[in-house]
Amino acid sequence: MEMEKELEQFRQEAQRLKAGRRSGSLPFPEALRAFAVRYAEHTVATGGTVTDAAQKLGVSGPTLYEWRKGRPAGRPRPKPAEKSAALVPVHVGERPAQAAGAGLQQVALVSPSGWRVEGLSVEAAAQLLGRLGC
Repeated sequence: MEMEKELEQFRQEAQRLKAGRRSGSLPFPEALRAFAVRYAEHTVATGGTVTDAAQKLGVSGPTLYEWRKGRPAGRPRPKPAEKSAALVPVHVGERPAQAAGAGLQQVALVSPSGWRVEGLSVEAAAQLLGRLGC
């Protein structure tokens, strides 16, 4: 019963906050987000879904999911760390010559990110690695 009373207070406060402003222009106060998360957890624990809770709260499902993750809705998600442009060590492997009796050994250079340089002689591969500073 207490939860229903708090739900009604939440809806009134949310309606007041939404009045006269653009959608998503201001984040909900922390206390309101905390109640919404508590209400969602209660709804799920009693057999409902987060979507059910969002509908009763009067907020979107994605907004409630973000609040449950601890992020205010409308804020950008953290970006994954960008890959460094620095060179990384590569594995140099030898393989026998394709044509029998060719007498030349060729190597393939394979980087950790997956690019390959094939068909180099051992000397050419050593020169390339030297120029790359490996």
